[in-house]
Amino acid sequence: MHRTQIYFDEAFFEELKQQAKQANTSISGYIRDVLAKDLAKAKKPEVTVDFSEFAGLWQDREISQESLREKAWK
Repeated sequence: MHRTQIYFDEAFFEELKQQAKQANTSISGYIRDVLAKDLAKAKKPEVTVDFSEFAGLWQDREISQESLREKAWK
């Protein structure tokens, strides 16, 4: 583990202390946890789904509420 020094303005540090206390951990432990979550989120590739192949799938079909009910209650 590496040691580093970080400067925070007073208001930010007070908020940081409150959050660490609520999480029942030290300030440095809280900072490590928050940074680890943020870095893990950044590493996760964003999945994109291409829905264009589904365009027009129901184009020539009767999908009104009445027709769906008729088929469902036969």
